Amino acid sequence: AAANGSSNDDVSVAASGASSSAHAPGLFIVSGSRDKTLRLWDTASTQLLHTFVGHDDWVRDFVFHPSGKTLISVSDDKTMRVWDLATGRCAKTIEASEHFTTCIDFSTVSPLVATGSVDTEVSLWE
Repeated sequence: AAANGSSNDDVSVAASGASSSAHAPGLFIVSGSRDKTLRLWDTASTQLLHTFVGHDDWVRDFVFHPSGKTLISVSDDKTMRVWDLATGRCAKTIEASEHFTTCIDFSTVSPLVATGSVDTEVSLWE
């Protein structure tokens, strides 16, 4: 789950033990912000590994897929995007809501993703 930071860019941060094929297994942190990007950081070296560009508005929340191979983000651009961590590319864009999409999480008991938007609508995705 993401936790809101306190910087001027309203950065959200999430950590994962996911491994990238280009790097040894380890802990990564992702940050997302008003600048419409997500950034993947290596916690051991503190180096920026990749900047994900594609959202058209503030990135509100994101979650690592349990497989560790993808990252899913939601934004005020009303979309949910699936990012391939190996290539850094957006694999899929889904219109998630008619309003700002502000939160996302995985179900712990079934293969579902839940998104929420400012109109208080919750959507479930397989």
